[in-house]
Amino acid sequence: MQSSERQKEIVAAVFNLISDQGIQELTIKKIAQAVGVSEPAIYRHFESKSDILAAVVDEMIAHRNTTFARISGNSAATTLASFFTVQSILFEDLPALTIMLFPEDLFRNDTVLLTRIMDTMKDTLGRIRELLQAGIDEGSFRPDLDRDAVALMLVGGFRLLVSSWRLDPASGRLKEKTRRFIDGVWPLISR
Repeated sequence: MQSSERQKEIVAAVFNLISDQGIQELTIKKIAQAVGVSEPAIYRHFESKSDILAAVVDEMIAHRNTTFARISGNSAATTLASFFTVQSILFEDLPALTIMLFPEDLFRNDTVLLTRIMDTMKDTLGRIRELLQAGIDEGSFRPDLDRDAVALMLVGGFRLLVSSWRLDPASGRLKEKTRRFIDGVWPLISR
């Protein structure tokens, strides 16, 4: 489904509301206020709050897919490092998107959306494992690498890094923190 400009505006407002107040505080009334329209106007673009949250999930997946598409075509090691760097730049530019790293709190009560997010997380880990294997095959990464453990270490470490930055954005630029994270991890996995 092609999103209208108003739908995109509503989804952006929802990201900000969830980021600032948590999903528990998300109401159609607050969404309408944030967008500057009436509550019935929201329902002209989405049938329900659940449909709005589905659009939020779609947006999260689209951002992840855009990142992977943008970085393809390089060596596995460069592509892997670029994934985290591009994500950090995206999060700096749009801090509300950091909620995509912590979906279990957002969609706990909606099993359909939670399943979609879990599938996306599994897919992301799978792509990272594939990049690690490609790096092993290219000779960039150690041949004895446990791809599952390293993929979890990279994603988990990045998630903690983003969470720390989100709690204290004055601590420095996320892109620089991500570069230091990658520079710290690479000697552990490089050949």
